[in-house]
Amino acid sequence: MLNFMTPGSGAIKPLSPETHRAWTRRVSQAGCLVEPWRCDLSSGAFMIGSKTAALLGLRRNPCGIIDLVRAYDRGDRSTILNILEQATESSSSFCFSTTVRGATGHPSPLYCIGNSTLTDEGAEGSLEGVFALPETEKTNA
Repeated sequence: MLNFMTPGSGAIKPLSPETHRAWTRRVSQAGCLVEPWRCDLSSGAFMIGSKTAALLGLRRNPCGIIDLVRAYDRGDRSTILNILEQATESSSSFCFSTTVRGATGHPSPLYCIGNSTLTDEGAEGSLEGVFALPETEKTNA
C-alpha cells in the first residue's frame, strides 16, 4: 500500500505540474502499472486504459462518470465525486484512492492522479491523469 494514499482518501491542490509528477513518480516507484486517462469536460466522456477498464468491469470506453464511480467502493464514492467536482471548478491537481473488485472478485486498490485544465469560462476544458494499479493487478486484470 502506498503510504501517501489509503483507500477512501484524496487531495486536491491548485494546479501544479510538479505535484502531479511527484505523485506519479511515487506510484511508479511502488511498482504500479500506470495507465493514462482523459475526460473532455464538454462531453463528460472518460477515455481510460484497457487494463483499468477490465479491472473496473467496464464494457464501454469511453465511459461516463457514473460508470467509473459505480465500480468504486461505496464508502469512497462521495469523497471521489467531491474531488472531481472541485477539479471542474478551478484548474487543480488531485489524487484519490479507492478499492475495487477485480475480475477475481478480490478487493484491489486503485489510485488516481490527475489534473484539470479549464478555460476562462470554466465550462470547457479537460481532466487528465493516470490510474495506477498495484503490481499484482498487472497480471490479473
